[in-house]
Amino acid sequence: MVIDRDTILAMSEYALSASKGTPFSRIPKDLVGEDKGKPHILILVEQKHFPPSHKAASSRIHSLARYWSNLAYVTVVTDKSGNSDEGYSRIAFPLTGPRMDFLKLPSRFPKLLHLVRGLKVDVIFASFPPTWQILEGYLLSRRLGCPLVVDIRDLPAAMFPLKEGSFVRRIFNLSMRFVSYHLFCKASRIATVTDWLRKELIKTLSYRRKPIFLIPNGSDVRLFEKALRVKKEFDLVYSGTLIPVRNPVLMLKFLHCLRDIYPRLKVLFLSDILETALGSQFILGLRQFDLSKNVEFERMTSLRQIPDYLGKARLGIDSLFPEVYNHKGVASAKDYEYLAAGLPVVGLLDPGFYVETKRLILDNGAGILDPDPESLARKTVDLLKDPARLRKMSKRAREVGMRFDRKKLAEEYYYKVILPCWKEFNERQSISDF
Repeated sequence: MVIDRDTILAMSEYALSASKGTPFSRIPKDLVGEDKGKPHILILVEQKHFPPSHKAASSRIHSLARYWSNLAYVTVVTDKSGNSDEGYSRIAFPLTGPRMDFLKLPSRFPKLLHLVRGLKVDVIFASFPPTWQILEGYLLSRRLGCPLVVDIRDLPAAMFPLKEGSFVRRIFNLSMRFVSYHLFCKASRIATVTDWLRKELIKTLSYRRKPIFLIPNGSDVRLFEKALRVKKEFDLVYSGTLIPVRNPVLMLKFLHCLRDIYPRLKVLFLSDILETALGSQFILGLRQFDLSKNVEFERMTSLRQIPDYLGKARLGIDSLFPEVYNHKGVASAKDYEYLAAGLPVVGLLDPGFYVETKRLILDNGAGILDPDPESLARKTVDLLKDPARLRKMSKRAREVGMRFDRKKLAEEYYYKVILPCWKEFNERQSISDF
């Protein structure tokens, strides 16, 4: 029997009923058939990494769910329920969160297993960080008898430092490193986002059993194409949440230096900056540097509206605190969006340390990176005052951005990782049964 999308959605609704006490034996038999040509993928994801969270406006996992739903059956387990108009279904369940939330795992997991058992899942997909979703994915894969695919966006060594915090915290972090690496090795397939991360994982894990696949991050290139047709009103734009790792103090100094050289400077911040304590401090800093007239703010918006704002600017700003290890081997999601919108990236960061940002921006001639605010300000003004060079770099930025189209990357992920993993697992099961 072939399962269509409506069937999957119906099964999800039955699963939701089951979570409220309805037994799975009441799922009609015609809802549990199989289509051997398409796997059913179950994605486990924290709500902060998935819409409608504003922090997840450009979520990698969300784009995978959207595009995989054109190729397979996709169900997402996250904090909020409701069927999507983008092809996948959702089941609400409180997956294990950070810190001491793992103590609830022994009581939660049987409920999670009961919730998804009737969905005829073929592949479990979980992303690191966090560790607990990998553990939940591993336990589900063992109980349901299906493969686990792990997507690694960072290293455990970066997420769980051993030189920070109390002695108890360091012991906890050491334990979490061990658990994370152990679970990685239990996965049927591993994929990661950059070549640097892939090499570090191979070195750390001594992982030779199967290849670690490289599926880069990216952006929705077709969506950001409309940014190319928007009238320019700003010199620079910053898109995304302003957090301490973005080094807002140094960013203020950069804007101050830039304004002194280029008095007509106009900057747009597309961010929820007005709603945070750090944002209030940043606005105070703008006043102290007399930059209030040079900067405008827009609230963080839906992904579909972001290109309309990015297109108003000539350059995109990125910034990082010096030597933040968990950003060393990855490029920011905002950088891919800037490039797709045809915006060269102006990065207040050290290209000698942030190797993947250097590879994406400098090595492709798609922007400027410099950790010194005065030096970066001079280079930025030189670019703004040279229209021919700016047009050439903008064109190059768009060309680079088009290489990282999330639709194509999701399809590559599916055909190189998900589908072979599922078929290989089924073949092994058939041999075992025989």
